Amino acid sequence: MSHGFADLIVNNSENNADLRYASGFAAPDTFLYFAMDGKRFIAVSDLEFDRAVKEAKPGVTVLNLRKLAPPGSDFAAVIAEIQKQFGVARFRVPLDFPFGLAEKLRRGNIALEAASGAFFPERSCKSEAEIALIREALAVTEKGMRCAFELLGASSIADDGKLLLDGEVFTSERLRREIDSELARQGASGIGTIAAGGVQGACPHLRGEGPLYAHTPIVMDIFPRHNDSGYYGDLTRTVVKGRAPAIVKKAFDAVYTVREECKAMIRAGVAGHIPHDHAFARLTELGFPTGESEKGFYGFFHGLGHGVGLEIHEAPRLSRKVAHPLQCGEVVTVEPGVYDPAWGGLRLEDMVVVREDHAECLTRIETFLEID
Repeated sequence: MSHGFADLIVNNSENNADLRYASGFAAPDTFLYFAMDGKRFIAVSDLEFDRAVKEAKPGVTVLNLRKLAPPGSDFAAVIAEIQKQFGVARFRVPLDFPFGLAEKLRRGNIALEAASGAFFPERSCKSEAEIALIREALAVTEKGMRCAFELLGASSIADDGKLLLDGEVFTSERLRREIDSELARQGASGIGTIAAGGVQGACPHLRGEGPLYAHTPIVMDIFPRHNDSGYYGDLTRTVVKGRAPAIVKKAFDAVYTVREECKAMIRAGVAGHIPHDHAFARLTELGFPTGESEKGFYGFFHGLGHGVGLEIHEAPRLSRKVAHPLQCGEVVTVEPGVYDPAWGGLRLEDMVVVREDHAECLTRIETFLEID
């Protein structure tokens, strides 16, 4: 008898958040997930079977790939056998389903239908248990940032303005290494950590390179994944070793003010564009209009924030034209910034949980500008 549709994911759950969410099982090798009639299954190799039985989410039945299809069968053959054994008429697959596998299945007359949007839209609203895991990831993130504060505090200023640490020039590369090492000691993986000094900070995602200098802003954006849970933390602070120039102080005051105003606006039912549009208008009002010159973009030219969970960037978004009303349990960043190729950038980022009538701030680390 046909059971109609079955959901199908073929991937590895170290890199696929939907698979990690659905199965609760973390594995670097590709395995198979399918669900129908309210029942969920994963099919894994002999290598992972015992571990999967222990670690998969309650309600997920673990199957052995070798027992589903003859030894040496590829995933197309396994899926064909699942179709036969479970009476599946059609599989619904995510938009990132492997193209080559999809073509092979279609040649075998196995019907696939791509999801029209997010495979698990409910993933954006976190349970209290998930929020606790995000708190844990963010606490580790804050330890990485405190490490950076301490190193900058321990650095000295050379006659040419370069920072020195342990008798050597203190570089963006070393600062990132020290941050990532601290994250690793705390059980998280830092990939893409940003430590951009001076005018390099005018490019929001430039990681930074070369010597760090006193009296210029240093943008530090840390977003590690916790190794045990798979959930992310996200945190940005901008600091100056020494004395900040007047324009940087003005930018700090403006961004700090706008961040706090936007956090106070966030609650269930508020459309994603509303706090973003407020940030854009207020930063302009406070002396930081947005535009483009021959040197590049300046002002506030990115979204105000994004969802965080099993991915560092996921739904929902706080950005222009986003009509999605925020929902209870969504975890989002609030990260206004201003940038200018003439002096650099300044971004301050906190994480909040959307509640019925307010935003609960998860970030605990302090916000300041100057480090002596």
